[in-house]
Amino acid sequence: MAFRYREDLVGKRFLSVSGVSKINVNKVSEWGWKAGVIRAASHKDNKNKELQVLVEYDGVDWQRREWVAVYSRRTFRVFLVERTLVWAHRKSEKDEVKWPALTFSPLSSDVTLEDLQPVEFLHDRQLGFLDYNNLKPYQEWDAVLAGSESGVDSSTLSSLASEAAEWRTVQDGQRILTTTPSVLGGCRAQVYRVAGATQWYTAVIVGVNEHTGELTVTDDTVLEEHSEDPSLVQMRLLGDGVIESIMRGEVVGVMPRRSRSNLQRVDREATKSPATTGGRKKTSVRSNGQLTSAEPTPQPTGMYEQLK
Repeated sequence: MAFRYREDLVGKRFLSVSGVSKINVNKVSEWGWKAGVIRAASHKDNKNKELQVLVEYDGVDWQRREWVAVYSRRTFRVFLVERTLVWAHRKSEKDEVKWPALTFSPLSSDVTLEDLQPVEFLHDRQLGFLDYNNLKPYQEWDAVLAGSESGVDSSTLSSLASEAAEWRTVQDGQRILTTTPSVLGGCRAQVYRVAGATQWYTAVIVGVNEHTGELTVTDDTVLEEHSEDPSLVQMRLLGDGVIESIMRGEVVGVMPRRSRSNLQRVDREATKSPATTGGRKKTSVRSNGQLTSAEPTPQPTGMYEQLK
């Protein structure tokens, strides 16, 4: 069974063909393909004709990133987004092997891809053009299938295995961020900075808006709070084994570093006279700065069951 497809675009690889390219429908490999990563999106609805995505192209400095209009015919003839991981045929020095590779789905296209469609192999990101009907979903690593007995060196095989495992972990992490963020209080994350002089910043997740899916995070550097939507801006959960632990239903959040607003609120509560606080229920400060009664925090249910 293939790894479940996720609808949100951030963090996904993409392939595109420029709107000014001349296309020979019989030579799909010669269409002038460009590849890269989607870092942010303007809308959650992928079918919105006003959709724009912030992209970084492979081989181009990240500071030259740009917002592009996906459905603009003048911008793209074809714009494909990463779908899932498969085993794909590839020639080696001695024999034909199978490597983990990404398949793609059209987000916008004015031409039809029929028999041969692009796959992007892990490790070297080379493109191949294959019939998707003959591809098998990637489920677990198989060194023999990847070419351990056909001349593929051990370092390449090790990299392939690690990258395939990392891809699956990233899918789990993104699914947690967008579908069950309530378990993430106190977790650390790396957040893509859509505007600014740096590409990423690290932060602690200190609050969740369950209606909008937005997360409140405290920037490590300046201790300022930001609202970020993980379905619109790329985020990565940090910490060895954190994603795997959440999937097993374990509690992984730690008490976050307090923001200035939290500290100020605690100071105000501590300096109030007994006359103004007497008789009130004991309070504590939530990670998002709100005051609540000091009740035990319920343990989350198993994440693996929630994410099935």
